[in-house]
Amino acid sequence: MDRRSLLAIALTFLILLGWQALFVAPKQRELALKRQIEQREAQRADSLAALERRAAKEDTLPVARVQDTTRAATPVAGAATFLAAGEPESAPARITVVTEKMKVVLSSEGGEVESVTFSEFKNRDGAAVEIVPPGAEGALVLGLQQDGVWKKLSRTGFETLVDGVSVADSALVALGQGRDSAMVLFRRSGPSGEYIERRYAFSRTGYAVGVGIMLRREGEMARCTAYSVGWESGMALTESNRRLEEMKFAALGMVGGELYQAPMAKFGRDTVRAHEGTIVWAGARTKYFLSALIAQEKSRGSGTLALQGNRSKSYIGYSIAFPFRGDPRHVEDSYTWYVGPLDMKALKSFGVGLERTIDLGRWLRFLSLGILKLMIWMERFIPNYGVIIIILSILTKLLFYRLTHKSFKAMKDMQRIQPKLKEIQEKYKGDRDRQNKEVMKLYKEAGVSPLGGCLPLVLQMPVFIALYNVLSNTIELRRAPFVSWINDLSVPDKLFGWHASVPFIGNEFHLLPVLMGAAMIYQSKLGGSPTGEGVPASQTKMMTYLMPVIFTIFFYGMPSGLVLYWLVNNIFSIVQQYYAQREIESEEAARLNAAK
Repeated sequence: MDRRSLLAIALTFLILLGWQALFVAPKQRELALKRQIEQREAQRADSLAALERRAAKEDTLPVARVQDTTRAATPVAGAATFLAAGEPESAPARITVVTEKMKVVLSSEGGEVESVTFSEFKNRDGAAVEIVPPGAEGALVLGLQQDGVWKKLSRTGFETLVDGVSVADSALVALGQGRDSAMVLFRRSGPSGEYIERRYAFSRTGYAVGVGIMLRREGEMARCTAYSVGWESGMALTESNRRLEEMKFAALGMVGGELYQAPMAKFGRDTVRAHEGTIVWAGARTKYFLSALIAQEKSRGSGTLALQGNRSKSYIGYSIAFPFRGDPRHVEDSYTWYVGPLDMKALKSFGVGLERTIDLGRWLRFLSLGILKLMIWMERFIPNYGVIIIILSILTKLLFYRLTHKSFKAMKDMQRIQPKLKEIQEKYKGDRDRQNKEVMKLYKEAGVSPLGGCLPLVLQMPVFIALYNVLSNTIELRRAPFVSWINDLSVPDKLFGWHASVPFIGNEFHLLPVLMGAAMIYQSKLGGSPTGEGVPASQTKMMTYLMPVIFTIFFYGMPSGLVLYWLVNNIFSIVQQYYAQREIESEEAARLNAAK
């Protein structure tokens, strides 16, 4: 066995070990955590259902305009306790706002977000997707820097108004059927003129919420030198595969014209990455969903963007802070809070580069975008992304048909000159330089390129990688079914499962990668032996089976849509190779007859 074969085998085992460490071992940890997550989600769903039943008993609040709310606010007794959390005198008011797209629960404690669920997107258990982790606080938390110390207002009580009507208890606000918008306002005032106001403006459609912050720096607040707002609750897991989803967790932001992003895996000892400049937006992203705060143009100023993450706690978040320059008495800023799916069209409509939060690769992003747009366009006529993937695979084969045909001919030519190559290797085995020169001379005389057989595969790799980006990271393909057991093209196809975890396989059987491996073995046998002999050499026979096994293991955890693409590609390659070989053999027979 020559040195190249030994090197190939060594690399093969490295791939196998890497696959075991990166894909199989984490699955075992995933199983243990999965039940805990499901239990917490079930408890949260029961709590929210109880809240809705209680809120449903109340009358729907009327629509009204808020008039001079700063004067109407109830003062807080004692200037020294204005920013202190303290013990609430009564249970916090919870406002549940239901739109056509989502349900948002707000609390009078801090005027923060407690829950966000999307009616259009479901978990595998059928429940609506929730992006706020159970029991977490700090979703759109407001902070004030006083005497050099940051104070978060998560436990600070606020008076609550909905469309100008004071609410002391929980309330349900349902938009639709003649009610297109609602304003939820939280305010807090002090005896020395201190005042804080937080506003949430909801519309019936879409995933955008208007957010406003107004501060009056009087009394105790005169010592405040900056304010911050951020998403410090983290992001909840929404998919069944924890490891694959956490790989996509990232904190992002736009400062000036530059995009900053920090994947959760990059956070080690440092849990905060700060960037100074004109802040345009900041966001926290999961695999399919985003919570982003976009500063309105008049509110964009020089501040600090803090990207936050903690790998060990599966945490990702952000905050933006603005200093009070010029010692203003009155501060008022406006934002747009986007909370929803990573939808290309919706994100692009904001015109601030928010669509760049979708992970479509860096160097091949243009190709991924092209494939995504093509698939979305085709879905208008073919309502099945599995069929669309098959069509894309066929179109790719047609595009590279002539090149693939030439590669088959190049492989046959390599088989034809194998005897001469062996003679050169034996004749000049002690002189490596002379051997290489003679081999290149033989290639030139025979008109053969040693890399000709690999070229079609190399050229198809960008398409393959771009399709992987689309299948793995776009909301359009999330839970997109194909047929039968392939009910989600964005994850591996599960034919059946078992309790114990098997090395390299886990606890699920995925059929598509096995079919793909079988097709590769058949294709290898159809190609014949590169030695030109009737029976393959022992090392060739080993590689004939070993490479398909490696590819099967490599593809075993890939999205089923990607494996489907490659399986169809292999099937059509087999058909093309069969007819190409017959054509080449006919040409060789004609050439031999002409030489007689």
